[in-house]
Amino acid sequence: MIKKLKANKIIVILLISVCFIFILNPEIYSKSCFDAIGMWATKVLPVLLPFFILTRLIVELSEMNAGRMDKYFNKAYNVPSCGFKLFLLSIISGYPMGAKLIANMYEKNKIDSTDAKKLMSFTSISGPMFIVGTVGLKIFGSFKAGIIMLIANIIACLINGLLYRKDRNKNHTVQYQSTSAKQNILSDCIYDSLVSILMVAGYIVVSFLLIDILKNTNILNILSNTICSVFHMNNSQDIITAIMSGMIEITRGSIELSNANVSLNTMTIVGSTMIAFGGVSIIMQSLGFISRIHLPVKSIILQKTTQAIICLIITSVLVVLFL
Repeated sequence: MIKKLKANKIIVILLISVCFIFILNPEIYSKSCFDAIGMWATKVLPVLLPFFILTRLIVELSEMNAGRMDKYFNKAYNVPSCGFKLFLLSIISGYPMGAKLIANMYEKNKIDSTDAKKLMSFTSISGPMFIVGTVGLKIFGSFKAGIIMLIANIIACLINGLLYRKDRNKNHTVQYQSTSAKQNILSDCIYDSLVSILMVAGYIVVSFLLIDILKNTNILNILSNTICSVFHMNNSQDIITAIMSGMIEITRGSIELSNANVSLNTMTIVGSTMIAFGGVSIIMQSLGFISRIHLPVKSIILQKTTQAIICLIITSVLVVLFL
């Protein structure tokens, strides 16, 4: 209890410091928020909102019963319900759709908290439009690099899920409930999707603001120089700074990585790993959607860390073979 109070005091002090920094430089950090909103409005909103509405309608209108592929997935990953459908919808839509779909299934009493934890291990993935279109083509300037990153991230998710399949409640019971007919089901889905997409916008704004504060106060530079000195990584400050930015928000990290003086091979490997990890922004978005399930934060971070390590290895092999 005492440790928690001390942690809360530290967080409050940090938040007050951020407020003062914002007040002292309102133009700089207002622009940071504006850039974040612009990125959300042009790159996130047009992609995620339709998928949020459509996938929610799919869950509401269908019973999400297990098909043939679901049965194979359920056996492989030791989950009770429609693992393949959740995985497929997560890939199509990208972050943070996996967490949102799992939350919807949990609220319908179709899965329990243990199932939710295991499902998170292989449904937390970025979508093809972001990986190939945004990062690969627009930011890195290579369609082939985007395809490699997409394949590596999909394989990494599938392998990552196998690492957590044994986590299972012995006294597992799930109450399956049929979906009751609703006259305003479309309105409910649109409302829920709009609230969700606004939550995503909030996390992106906070992430951009945090990155700019760390950069303008030279904290990122100090950390990157320290890491380079300790590990004798000469002339690697730019890529270390990009990685640290990507650990907070992957789009911003990818942009800074493309501006660093590194080869396309290095950009592809590092960028793919950052996408697999998701960054603090994606992890917080996911935790926001699954807050009612009360999954331990450390378990989600562990899953994303192992996913990133697996993706790093797979991407390195694919880059050597095909890029």
